[in-house]
Amino acid sequence: MEMDIVLAKGENYIANEIDGEVVMMNIETGLYVSLNNTGKSIWNILDEPTSIENIIEYLINKYTITKEQCITDVIPFIEEMLKQEILIIK
Repeated sequence: MEMDIVLAKGENYIANEIDGEVVMMNIETGLYVSLNNTGKSIWNILDEPTSIENIIEYLINKYTITKEQCITDVIPFIEEMLKQEILIIK
């Protein structure tokens, strides 16, 4: 996945934070999704569309991990969020 791809929040989901966890519902299907801390960080940084590179840099600084480990962990998660249209490519 190219690091300069710009992501945004999908339009079919509404989200709410409950007990520190982000719980989302697809308004078309009624399906629920909950996000862990990393997912919550990604969701929150996307209040404005941003590149995968910016997301990775943000997470590296927030969680003090290596860039390689962050990419290994986050790219599959982003790909799954794109597949479910939780995130979209701008």
